[in-house]
Amino acid sequence: MKQLDLVEKFIKEKCLFGRSVEDIKKDNMPGISANNIQEEMGILRANASSILNNLCKEGKLIKINSRPVTFLPYDIIHRIHEKYNLSLKTCYTLSELKESILHEQIEKDDPFAKLLGYNSSLLYQIRQAKAAIVYPPKGLHTILLGESGVGKTTFAQAMHAYGLLAANKNQVEYPFITFNCADYFNNPQLLLSQLFGHVKNAFTGADKDKIGLVEEADGGILFLDEVHRLPPDGQEMLFYLMDKGEYKRLGDSIKRKSNILIIAATTENPTGVLLNTFMRRVPVNIILPTYKEKPIAEKIEIIEQFFRFEAINLKQIICIAPEVLKALALYQFAGGNIGQLRSEIKLLCANAFLQYLQNKQPITIGFQMLSKDIRDVLFNYAKIDKTITRYLDMFFEEIEILPQKDTDIISDGIKNDIYEIISNKLNYMREQGIAGENITDSLKNEIDTYLSSVNKYFSELHSNIANLYKLVSKEIIDVTMQFITYAREELKTDFNNYFLFALSLHIQSLIKRIDKKEINNNRHLFKIKVEHPAEFKVADKMVEMLNNKFGVIVPESEKGFLALLLYHSRVEVDSSKIGMIIICHGESTATSMADTCNKLLNTELVKAVDMPLSQSINETYQQLKTVALTINRGKGIIILVDMGSLLTFDKRLTADTGIKTKIIKSISTPLALDILRHVLYDVDDIDKIYAENVKIIDEYDEVAIKRKPLAILAVCATGQGSSKLIKDMLDDLLKKYYVDSIKIFTADYINVREVFDKVKKDYYVVAVAGNMNPQLPVPFFPINQLVQPEVQQIFFHLLDGDMEKPFSLPNTEQIPTVYETAKNLLEKYIKYINPRHAIFKIRKFIEEIDYSPKNKNMVLDLIMHMGCLLDRCVGQIKIKYDNLQEFYILHKELFITVRKAIKPLEDDYNIKISDDEIAYVVKILVTRV
Repeated sequence: MKQLDLVEKFIKEKCLFGRSVEDIKKDNMPGISANNIQEEMGILRANASSILNNLCKEGKLIKINSRPVTFLPYDIIHRIHEKYNLSLKTCYTLSELKESILHEQIEKDDPFAKLLGYNSSLLYQIRQAKAAIVYPPKGLHTILLGESGVGKTTFAQAMHAYGLLAANKNQVEYPFITFNCADYFNNPQLLLSQLFGHVKNAFTGADKDKIGLVEEADGGILFLDEVHRLPPDGQEMLFYLMDKGEYKRLGDSIKRKSNILIIAATTENPTGVLLNTFMRRVPVNIILPTYKEKPIAEKIEIIEQFFRFEAINLKQIICIAPEVLKALALYQFAGGNIGQLRSEIKLLCANAFLQYLQNKQPITIGFQMLSKDIRDVLFNYAKIDKTITRYLDMFFEEIEILPQKDTDIISDGIKNDIYEIISNKLNYMREQGIAGENITDSLKNEIDTYLSSVNKYFSELHSNIANLYKLVSKEIIDVTMQFITYAREELKTDFNNYFLFALSLHIQSLIKRIDKKEINNNRHLFKIKVEHPAEFKVADKMVEMLNNKFGVIVPESEKGFLALLLYHSRVEVDSSKIGMIIICHGESTATSMADTCNKLLNTELVKAVDMPLSQSINETYQQLKTVALTINRGKGIIILVDMGSLLTFDKRLTADTGIKTKIIKSISTPLALDILRHVLYDVDDIDKIYAENVKIIDEYDEVAIKRKPLAILAVCATGQGSSKLIKDMLDDLLKKYYVDSIKIFTADYINVREVFDKVKKDYYVVAVAGNMNPQLPVPFFPINQLVQPEVQQIFFHLLDGDMEKPFSLPNTEQIPTVYETAKNLLEKYIKYINPRHAIFKIRKFIEEIDYSPKNKNMVLDLIMHMGCLLDRCVGQIKIKYDNLQEFYILHKELFITVRKAIKPLEDDYNIKISDDEIAYVVKILVTRV
């Protein structure tokens, strides 16, 4: 046997898969080196190295690039690739192998996956938490925010469990110590003693030394619940510990070390109850959602989980009326508190158990057992968002909750997939010599049987979507939903409730088979194209989407599989009608109008989208998009709106979805009824309906009193600096929804009244924006608040004419500083300079001239003006100051001061700042507002 073959045999005998994986996990170098070959086989190191590299080139060995270089058999790396999702290549570092193995292990045993909402409402929060835990060297300090009962403690425990996996440590090496700061709230000394420990005689009653929780948590996590109860001196001690890794016991002068990660939790707004110095050292803020904020599928899962807890406690099956499930999911518990929901379910189960003891009937939760407030929520069921009711409508039979855990319910899963069923059937029929014309009928029967088994499986699980996420990845489910939406639009059909489950399982199985190269290209399936050409065309597009999304090569025969699935899952719908959606400002204006039209003409064709003051334009548009995709039947949708920003929704919807739309403005109930009559009885062409009704609206507009066009004033001290920046910002803000229908004028504070009087002759001035309120008889929006989405929301409602009463701006939790606001605006709207650098230099300039006006917003005005000044000078854009000489004589001393203070800026940017520019700066300094 050749030396090369002997070496290969030796390495295969010495390198075992299990031992190699363990070596990688423990940072021990796996594989065989040239030195090992020399020692064990007597081959000189240089020759051994040459043989190993030749085996590597032949693909029999894989090189591990380390000191010394080692080699592993290709078979071991291939097994690691399959088991741990390792990308295949010819050379690796030890860290690459370890990262792949540990990452897969962490994902497989991910403790966050046990949390309700793992794939939905907690998705972003879990990403934050994982990033905080693994950030080197010991993680990032974190605060968990949320109302009582949202699961902050459980979330912190999951973070610790994830940390154990990521660090590959045990509880002793990576402890989790919990402390509720409220327990000792009335005794700050004892509270600090619990945290940091004390020495003997540190205070009355301290009769011996005591270690604190900080010491116990060394190397791990200290979880501080209700951290807002921690006194200021305790917070100071904590942030010193975070900074230095050091602390002192009470009454002691000795500094001690503790390497801990702090996770804090509070129900309060942290900026109001915690020191700024403390909060600056906690970089990660995670806000946990309330029950009210969770999606409907997750609410159902929570309700079933709570009922399951009670079933386990009672050791009995609990039967729930479907109306009970719906009412509990829709009811708004005070504060959105999950704890109140659980208390309600406990009370229901207690009453049902009492009846069970009395009459020995099954434990049943009926609708009448609910309180009146909870029952009443179903009386408005027709007005609830259809995306929610469509999900709830899947629950139409009594639901049985078994006294066992979820894992017991879904442990068996679904044993067969549709691909395997059809492939096996095709092979069998070919072997039996069955005629080709009989094959398709047989395949259809197999598909019907498979779909029935999927329906039965998921109907027994009750929590349909929730349990699907436990079997199929979110990425695949999301793609499947896109497929179904596409198929629904192309085929003008709906699909049965369980098609999502069947198709998701099939796609997951298909991708696994492609990875393992277990796909057969069954040519017979192309015959499906003849029998179901429409479905085959859709399947062709779906295969293209699969190839692009997952980077795989899907065999052509897959089109036949998908076409059969599409055909056998479709539910025919009436595609003869144009869709109608009414959108109006107000809490229930659109709903009321739609209900009136539907009732008078005995239909449910007209859908409604309300736009209350609390709702943004984008939120309203997303509701419209959801409704439109649901009702579109290929003949287009008429959108009836009242005014303002809604007038652009037709173009946006068509661009996003391809649905043909026509928008009709100035909607009223009589006009909506007239359009509905046309849609129902005599016209099926959306263009004809639009043309007829636009005539009516145009006639009305001609008779109506002409309203002046809208205008907004952008105001600053000079009319040159921040007012132009504000104008650019407003232009960006408005162009998406109002095109060119609103004019923006700039003005300075001294002449603003004069400008206002002049503009209002030709325009209706709807608002003024700036750094200081010029006290005009129109609403004022501070620029540092207008960047906030919630303030923009009110701004848009004002422009739409939906503000009948006086209003106040919301108290935003965190308004940026003047320097942050200026930097953010300058970053967007200046061209030639780096705003971060400019702000730093401008700050020095302001300190140099000792500018501290009573109205602090004047500082923002100056900062923004100076940013624009530098940008103009670098870009060689000149401006002129009228009556410069007169102004200079009036303020000569201030001119000299500014000129001297501005010199470093000229040197830094290699520019010359003109007297005209200096004059505008002086104008700001002498302006009194």
